[in-house]
Amino acid sequence: MRYYLYSAGLIILAIIITTAIPFVVEFSENELISSAIPLNNSSVAGIQKYNIPPVVGSLPVPIVSARAVFIEDLATNTILYQKDADTPLPIASTTKIMTALVGVEYFKQNSILTIGSSANIPGSRVGLVSGENLSFRSLLYGMLLNSGNDAAFALAENYPGGVLSFISAMNKKVLELNLHSTHFDNPAGFDSPNHYSSAADLAKITKEALKNSQLARIFATKETNIVSLDKRYSHQLFNLNKLLTQINGVLGIKTGTTDQAKENLVTLIERDGHRVLIIILGSNDRFGETTRLIDWTYTNVTWPETETPR
Repeated sequence: MRYYLYSAGLIILAIIITTAIPFVVEFSENELISSAIPLNNSSVAGIQKYNIPPVVGSLPVPIVSARAVFIEDLATNTILYQKDADTPLPIASTTKIMTALVGVEYFKQNSILTIGSSANIPGSRVGLVSGENLSFRSLLYGMLLNSGNDAAFALAENYPGGVLSFISAMNKKVLELNLHSTHFDNPAGFDSPNHYSSAADLAKITKEALKNSQLARIFATKETNIVSLDKRYSHQLFNLNKLLTQINGVLGIKTGTTDQAKENLVTLIERDGHRVLIIILGSNDRFGETTRLIDWTYTNVTWPETETPR
């Protein structure tokens, strides 16, 4: 009898000790440790919950040069404002949100990828070297912070069947997400008549990507450093999204620029527990116009009373 009481006591003590030990995650010292909680976990303490859609006031929307605008409250999927949001447009490097989404569904974070012809891809680059070996996670950072076209094509060329098969997987994901104004023909966002999306479709792609906690963290990272497996090559990365350091509550996502697409920006922002997604395509001033739309949103929209986290 004493043996059973003693064993039970040890089990209870172990449970108490295990529960009391905090869970610790280490990040690179240059990474932004943000509140980028996945969208499918909105009940986490600190994120306010509500079911009643917010109300849009009567303040006029700022005049912007952007060809398309889409603003959505993420807790209730309420569209707060839209302008030509279903129009197919060139989307430049915001393409890489889908590239990342397809990549994480196949590769593991520690999968080793070898750089091949992708080292010669033009445009924005990480500076990858042919023959260099990096983890999939490192390439994600290179693609989403520096907007590296070389990193995007490296993911694709390491996919089973190569770049063409990867692009096929991107378009298969288009069908899965029921996107009506989207088609891809490259993983980086180069201009092409067969490469386009809409602001509304990009919102769906982004929300799907944000369900992945690793992607959410990378989107919000200001800067970091990635190193090849043999330590021979090192690449310093800086997020091209200026709003990460300029605007309170911005949790990043993705920039994009080409001659045909002009300036594009997908922005996630959170204030007072209210998360909003803002997408502008074809702008002449993506950062300035997004800033004005952020100010308009949080000034003009009234959210319902929220539950206090317990």
